[in-house]
Amino acid sequence: MKRHLGNWIWVAFACLGGCNLPQGPTDAENTAPPVSALDDPAHPGIEACVAGDVEAELQIARDFKDSCHEMVVCGGLSAAFTITLVELLVNVASGNPTEPSGFHYVGQGRYAAGTQMELTLKLAHDTSFGKAGDVIDFDLFDVSNYFTSAKIQASASVSFTGKAETKISVEFAGKGNGAELMGLASSASGSIETDLSTIAENLGQSILIETKISMNDERETSSVSYSLESPATLLAKFLESGPMDMQLVKVSANSASTGQAISVKDWAMQYKASSSSGTLDGSIQFEVTGGAFDYVATFDYPHRKEPDVALACAH
Repeated sequence: MKRHLGNWIWVAFACLGGCNLPQGPTDAENTAPPVSALDDPAHPGIEACVAGDVEAELQIARDFKDSCHEMVVCGGLSAAFTITLVELLVNVASGNPTEPSGFHYVGQGRYAAGTQMELTLKLAHDTSFGKAGDVIDFDLFDVSNYFTSAKIQASASVSFTGKAETKISVEFAGKGNGAELMGLASSASGSIETDLSTIAENLGQSILIETKISMNDERETSSVSYSLESPATLLAKFLESGPMDMQLVKVSANSASTGQAISVKDWAMQYKASSSSGTLDGSIQFEVTGGAFDYVATFDYPHRKEPDVALACAH
């Protein structure tokens, strides 16, 4: 079939099915149910210091735990973003959307998902158009930044051993900087033969991704906000399922009804893609002060979306 995309590109789609698109991680999530002192009616660990309405005093910790679940959501968006980038030419060939779901390009190498998340893409090594660490200042999901007047075909096949392969051919009148990131070196015009695995490998070694997450969560009895940053990480790491470090920049949580506030004592968190959309690994420890009694809560994430929770009296 033939498809016109503005004045730039038309696509001939040969066949596609059962191809070797990145299969995603197969790392299994820990399925053991969480053990939580917040959910245990006895709330072990704080017997010596409890006072007042215990459930009301613990609500701010529950709210903070629920807000932390957004790290899984944001990590999943990042993982989907990277797969869509690798699949760009296949999506063009098949007439599928090329934009990453939930994101839009805002310029200067930045892609935003609402007001809560932003990814910045940078060069992992020197290129003809920039140095390692420079922002990739064009939309990597716009095929015109790779080729002009291009005819793209993608065909999938499966060998007798069950190995899938997606071959891609491109005939084009001109090349953009994006083609260099894919490792598609040739003359200014002509044709290129490649495959999806090669594109994934080349993009994976050419692009760094920085992540910023800003959460502002207004709940019935508390207000939780935190900012996280993930340092520049090779795209290849995302394609290999992670992990993606989530470093704490700042956090605040308070309850107007109880006068409580949270102060984080320790933060060591990573997101890792898994066969079940993603998990968290690491721990968070924080102190709750200002209410009827002060206490410490520790969230341990053992490769799972939900933490084990321990409580203790504050010293």
